[in-house]
Amino acid sequence: MTLQDFKLKMISELSSIYEMDELNSIFNLLSEDYLKIPRSKILLANEIDLNKSNQNLFSSALERLKTHEPIQYVLGKTNFMDLEFKVNSSVLIPRPETEELVRLMLKEDLDGKEILDIGTGSGCIAISLAKNFPNVKVTALDISEDALEVAKENANMNNVNIEFIHGDIFEYQSEKKYDVIVSNPPYVCESEKSLMKKNVLSFEPESALFVEDEKPLKYYSSILNFSKTNLSKEGLLFFEINQMFEKKLDSEINSYFYNVVFHKDFFNKSRFCVINI
Repeated sequence: MTLQDFKLKMISELSSIYEMDELNSIFNLLSEDYLKIPRSKILLANEIDLNKSNQNLFSSALERLKTHEPIQYVLGKTNFMDLEFKVNSSVLIPRPETEELVRLMLKEDLDGKEILDIGTGSGCIAISLAKNFPNVKVTALDISEDALEVAKENANMNNVNIEFIHGDIFEYQSEKKYDVIVSNPPYVCESEKSLMKKNVLSFEPESALFVEDEKPLKYYSSILNFSKTNLSKEGLLFFEINQMFEKKLDSEINSYFYNVVFHKDFFNKSRFCVINI
């Protein structure tokens, strides 16, 4: 089997699941990872014969992709802020929108600051900040021990020093004051599940995605309450948010703090807010 033969087979068997652009991207990712071919040279390699070992790798990946499993889980890794992160079903796959949140934070002078990342998951936010601000002190909190294991591996892989804490923000207490608190908490309502793709619903951890329709802001409320006592004077609080609840969240924030600015993402949706106390 040549690489081109596999590509045609993959397109034939996955065309009902993915658009052509996605299929090309998946094919390129598999080829880069399994054959160690730079993307710029993949087209030139279409006629190479796949040895038995590589055929098994590609065939196994195809079977997993046919179940709607995300390519990032198939490969066991993804890129975020030009860094490589291990991912599995214990953690959400980092999104481009969250990269925007980090880039928003990079506009601030955070070097040397104490930062707390609440609900760290893969550690993508915490690790990206630590890489960009060499003297920052980052603490990362998550309720999932499995997620923290992945985050710790990612911190080691990216050569950054982060303090990881296993804790529930609804119960977590600390005497420490932080200069910056950031969170991308669960904010997708249960009622929005019908709008989501199977590769998200069947594979990514629900506890990191969804919140009850009756309490859509419960994570924000808890983090705001924590921040009231644990955010330093002139501190900053960053959130990724559900655009549907911008007004409700604005009202909720104003019961704690007054200086809040909402920012739109690249889809022109209200996606982030920055609170300066």
